[in-house]
Amino acid sequence: MSENLGEGMDISRADLRGTGAGLGETGTTWLEAVGALRAHLEGEGDPWGEDVESMVKAGYLAVTRKALEVFEALGERQVTSGDDVRVMEANYRHAEQRSGEDAVRLRRAIERL
Repeated sequence: MSENLGEGMDISRADLRGTGAGLGETGTTWLEAVGALRAHLEGEGDPWGEDVESMVKAGYLAVTRKALEVFEALGERQVTSGDDVRVMEANYRHAEQRSGEDAVRLRRAIERL
């Protein structure tokens, strides 16, 4: 993909296909890492013991839970973005195909004149 100021962007179907795949793979990898982190944290049990005040423990648990939710949402959005780009590539391919078909029809119409 190249960008020239004043000329817009030149994006190919291959660019879209690669970007869609890359986003999806990144999101999947991220979700796997978040799942592993969640499993590790849950596997640790209660690291606080009985001596730590409940407010500290509650704050830690709330922040950890929220962070994991945000991390998961980010990974899911990456996967969804990859899917969206793949749809864009399919629409782009369809538009190119229709443009080609329209050009053939126009050429035939001109030849009949």
